[in-house]
Amino acid sequence: MQAWVTVAHEARWYDRVLATSADPGAGSNFDLIDAHYRYELASSWHRSYLTAALEHLLLWAEMVAPLKFHPDQVTIHRLRPTYTLARAALESAAHAVWLSGGDSAEECARRHLRLIRWDYDEHAKSVTDPEQKSRIRSMDNRLLSRVSEHLSEADLRPPGLLDVLRWAAEVIGVSPADVERVWRAASGATHGKYWPNLALQHVVPVEEYAPGQLRTVSVPDPAGMTEALELAVQMTGLGVARHVQFGGLELQPVLDEARRWLATVVPFRDDADPEVIAHLQRGEEGPDSRAPRRGRPTSDGGYRP
Repeated sequence: MQAWVTVAHEARWYDRVLATSADPGAGSNFDLIDAHYRYELASSWHRSYLTAALEHLLLWAEMVAPLKFHPDQVTIHRLRPTYTLARAALESAAHAVWLSGGDSAEECARRHLRLIRWDYDEHAKSVTDPEQKSRIRSMDNRLLSRVSEHLSEADLRPPGLLDVLRWAAEVIGVSPADVERVWRAASGATHGKYWPNLALQHVVPVEEYAPGQLRTVSVPDPAGMTEALELAVQMTGLGVARHVQFGGLELQPVLDEARRWLATVVPFRDDADPEVIAHLQRGEEGPDSRAPRRGRPTSDGGYRP
């Protein structure tokens, strides 16, 4: 429960950080990236990916650690919704991390264009009206025409989701194989596959109601749920940190302001250490914080094209 509450409050923290980050400043990384394609700003799409990730995580936060409790409130933690929200947040945030992971403004812009083309393709597949589908295809052709002097269609091939996830895994210091394992488990749960009923839960036999047929009770494995949630918030945290830095702001003051804000809205237990609360309200880490460090953005990062 401590790990889940940490995920919930970190989601609120990152949401505050993103909300208080300004438009890209002159000469910032995003300013240089945006200059390569002014028709669709990479900085705006980067924020949109992170906003999507945080929407999923904040829904989780409202369930597991609401800011106001009703005395009769009961929360039931179910397997599939938890994995679904974690998977959605992980995928959304990975887009942002991958976009901003190039070693130059040119490469980040190229990744942005590849994501735009991927978006156009998925949008076109989702509509049935031929005229609307044709209009979306023409938007893709117009993009290719605008950049044809420097980039070919082959240079702008849309990436695959698994490739984006595995690449982003290395950025957050997690094995790509582990991220793929968690993502596939979450996808199986999301899509209603049968195997997560067995692999992601503890199945307890209750009675044998017929020869060889058992009535069972299935209990979600909290360790697997926690791993998926922590990966999602870790990916989101890094994406948010990059967004602040790429916009030209110093990260630490923004983090400190968001921590002070969080300390004003989070309900504390009656036995909470007053010294820890005081540190948090000053925008500092508690003097004896037990909260996991996973997923928290650091003050380094970015690139200098």
